[in-house]
Order: sequence, then C-alpha cells, then structure tokens
Amino acid sequence: MKDSPSLEPMLPTLVKAPFSNPDWIFEPKWDGYRAIFFLENGNVRFSSKNRKSLTQRFPELQGIPNSIKAETAILDGEIVALDKKGVPCFAGLRSGKVANQCAMVFYAFDLLNLNGDDLTQKPVVERKAILKRILPKQDTCRVRYTEHIAGDGERLFRELEKRKLEGMVAKRADSIYVGGRTRA
Repeated sequence: MKDSPSLEPMLPTLVKAPFSNPDWIFEPKWDGYRAIFFLENGNVRFSSKNRKSLTQRFPELQGIPNSIKAETAILDGEIVALDKKGVPCFAGLRSGKVANQCAMVFYAFDLLNLNGDDLTQKPVVERKAILKRILPKQDTCRVRYTEHIAGDGERLFRELEKRKLEGMVAKRADSIYVGGRTRA
C-alpha cells in the first residue's frame, strides 16, 4: 500500500450557512492538518492533502498501530494538537512546541481501505461504522474516532460555536469516497 498519486483526499465545498437535512451527517472540523494515514506491516505513514509526507514531522504518532484493529488500513482524518482541556491548539501544532503544552492526536473520520479491501464505494455511514469498530473506544489514545450526528447540522454548528471550535463538515450519508472537491 504505497502513497499513490491517485489517492486524492475528498475535499468539501464551502457553503455560506449551516443547514439541517436528514440525508446528511455532520462532523466537527478540527483545527489541524488534514492527513491520509497509511498502516502497513506495523509501519505508519502520513500524507498531507497535497501528498507531502507528514510522517517525520509527527513522531509522537508512530505508536498508533498498537491502537488499531487492522493489519493494513488507509484512514482519512486530521492531525490535531489538543491542550490540557482537550481544545485544539493550532498555534502549538504549527510551531511544533507541543510536548509540554499539547498532546498530538490523529482524529480519524473516514476509512478507505481495511486489510486490502477497498471501501471507497461504500456509503460514508457504512465506512464510519467499520472505522469505529477498529479504533479504541476511549478518547485516551493518539488515534481517535470523529463522532457525527445525523440530520441536525444547525444544532451541531451552534454547539461548536459555543466551544469556539473551527467549524463543521457536512457529508451526504450515502456518499462514496471520491478524490477532489465535491458537493457531497
């Protein structure tokens, strides 16, 4: 499973206002670096949305394979630095000075491949259900599952605003994974 030019991350399209719709799921947008995570033979690799290696930049994340129930996997997510209150601290992430102030974690929100099976043609809600099963149940590890809510994007957006988080991402519940910018 090598980094491949054909593995382009699925990117959202900006909209002017939050919305609610029963055909959509809504997730928090973490204030971090978007990354594709590759697990193969116990080795970890991270690739940015521009297909540049992030592996050496985040050595704290090398222990993630011990927390994932898979031999091989490709996950989509975001590398985030969290302060002692569990709030993203992007300044610490950018400066690299996170050792004492912030904990480095990978928030996974999609599963593209599991043990050699391509999952990109399955609906996102199915991929997320499988992802949740292979990740730790507790948010105490360096890899964490990104929860979502179905239908009520406006409520989630209000909650994220209260917490002063970056924003949210809306996804059609039945969408397959396609690289590039999409309205799904």
